[in-house]
Formats: sequence, structure tokens, C-alpha cells
Amino acid sequence: MKSHESPFYLRRLECPVCTTVNDFETIRMGAYTEEGRDTDFRPTGRHWGNPKYTNVNPLLYFMGTCASCFYTREFNNQYREWKSDTTFRTYRQKTVRQKHLTGLAEADGPLRRLGNSLWPKSYPTETAINKLMLGIMDELMLEEPSQSDLARWYLRIAWLFRENTSGDVPQTSPRELTRQELFRTVDKVKKGTDELGRHLDALTAVLDAHPECAARTPDDADGPVTCRGKVQVLGSHFAALVGGIDDLTQWLVDDANPIVGETVESNGTAYGEYPSYAAFLEALKNQWSLAPQNEQEALRFALTHYRNTYESGHEPDSGNAQIQVAYLIGELARRLGDSEVAVEYLNTAAHLGRDWIHKMGNDRNQTALARRIVDLSVEQIRATRETARAEA
Repeated sequence: MKSHESPFYLRRLECPVCTTVNDFETIRMGAYTEEGRDTDFRPTGRHWGNPKYTNVNPLLYFMGTCASCFYTREFNNQYREWKSDTTFRTYRQKTVRQKHLTGLAEADGPLRRLGNSLWPKSYPTETAINKLMLGIMDELMLEEPSQSDLARWYLRIAWLFRENTSGDVPQTSPRELTRQELFRTVDKVKKGTDELGRHLDALTAVLDAHPECAARTPDDADGPVTCRGKVQVLGSHFAALVGGIDDLTQWLVDDANPIVGETVESNGTAYGEYPSYAAFLEALKNQWSLAPQNEQEALRFALTHYRNTYESGHEPDSGNAQIQVAYLIGELARRLGDSEVAVEYLNTAAHLGRDWIHKMGNDRNQTALARRIVDLSVEQIRATRETARAEA
């Protein structure tokens, strides 16, 4: 795409719970490219075709949340085609509608707490986390929630916590960028008025030194008085302009605190009516125990659901998806300090990967991910064992 084009377009979709028609912002194909991956597959960098969106995290648009009832699902083709999904309409829609609307009826319940705290312009990272939690909440309302979806969504929450503190990608929000631009623009106006003030002072000095020059004719006694009066009126307007600029600057500095909050950490930055986003999460946790407070908790939830997927027999029978699930169980266990589980599943992932590579022969497209996971598994097994020896 061209560097000046918007990376977004709108997709219209009717909410399956309340029938509200929403226009969801959707990222265009090729709008950005990823630059590297962490060992749990978190993108470590990205490059947007339009540099204006350099600080935007695509995960802000990963989930689609109804503006009316806050029903949330991953905004993928499956959700976009829900009306033609017979299984969803027959077995899931009625259940999730009833339970979601019941949750929505709780004025101070966790669903409304999350739904009323979506501020993508002011708090993009926090809003992305909240939308993922809304999706998790709705998925858990089903009789047989998808363990793999729950795992993937919790993992993305962990990524957001980590990215917001790692410094890999700037986390200045679009609204904060606009606020900074306001300061720069007001500063330009201030400099312009300073120059205008100097010109007005020069004009007054000329009138004081040569009042007769303002007369229309040599015998025009009223001309200088009229001219001076107009200059005085102009001066009063100028003073009002300067005062207005000072008031605006003071408001931006002292009175615009709701614009400022930009971090997930509890560092004194206000989040809505809460002193910090951490305080918001703590209040949510008191109502809904499945709300992660930080990256480690999000990783634990993700690990639990990945293990449920794998050990229940619901994981793919073979291929890249199965290999990846086994690897992520090992990798998340490693990150959480469970070396025994980590080595077990990393070994499993390496074994499954080698079997898949052998089965696919020379098909590089089918085996590229498996080869990568085999290499990662070997590296992480070595790192886990070295850590264990160091701690022994």
C-alpha cells in the first residue's frame, strides 16, 4: 500500500447477541510487516506502510466488540460469516445470548466494567487487553468453550503486558501523539503572536512620535484620534488572544490528565476513575477471578488452556498445529519456571517436528514451521537445563 493511505477499512457486521450493526475497523492486507519473533511467537517489531501508524499495535483490532452490548469475538472469517454458520446458530447463539445479556444486566458486573472501559484513543494497550478479556468471558459462557482459542487469547494478553514494558515498540497512544501535536501547534501560535505584538508596539510608537501622519488631510484633527482608537481596539483584541492562548496552554498542562494515561503498570497514571490500570485490574479480579493482573498470570492461564487442548485429545492429530501446541506448552512452562514440564513438552515438540519433516519429505512450505520449532525446542531445552544446573 502507498505510504499515505489508511491501513484500515470498515467491515459491517450484525451482532449475534443484540442485532446491533457495527462497523469494525479492519487492517488491510499488507498494511504492515512483522520484524522478528520472540520464542513464544510474539512479534518483536513491525513496520507499517504508512509511518503515521508506527505506534499502533494490530492487536487493538484483533477482537470485534459490539458497541452496544459488548459481545466480543475474534474478528476473523468465522465470526464475519456467523449467519451462515449452522453449528453456531443452532448450538451456540442462544446460549451465549442468554448468558451474555444476563451478565450485561449486572450494572456493576465484570462484563460492564470491561465494556465501559474501552478507550482505544487514550488507552490503546489497555483497551486491547480488555477486549481480549471480553472475548474470553463470552467464550467461557459456552457449554464447550474452545480451549485453543482461550489459550491463544490469554497468550496475546501476555504479549501486550510484555510489549508495553519491554521498550521494543514505542507505546505512545494516538491520543497522546495528538496532544503532543497540540502543544507544538499552540507553541507556533504563541510565537506568531509574539511577533504580532512587536509589530503592534512599533505601530503605537510611530503614532506617538508622529500623530499627524494619521491625519487624512493637513487640517484633519479627528484622524489621529480615530486611528489611535482603532489601534487600541486592535490591542484589546490582541490581549484577549494572548490570554486565550495562555488559558489553552494551562488547560493542556493542568486539566487534561485523562488524556495522559498510557501504561499498563501501576505507576501513578490514572485509568478512567481508577488511580492506575493495575488498580482497575485488581477491582476486576475481585469480581472475575480469571482476569490476569500481569504477564505471568496471563501466561499461566494460557498454559492451562494449551494443556487442556493437548491432553484432552482435542489438539490436531498431526502437523504444524500439533507441533506448535506442544512447543508452546514447553515454552510457557519454561518461562514460568517449571523445568520438568518444559523439557517434557519441548522434547515432544522436537520429536513431532522431526516426524512431520520426514513425512513431508522435501516440501519446504509444509515443513518450514516444523523446522523452526525443532530448532527452538533444542535451544530451549539446553537453556532450561543450564538454568536448572545453575539453580541447583
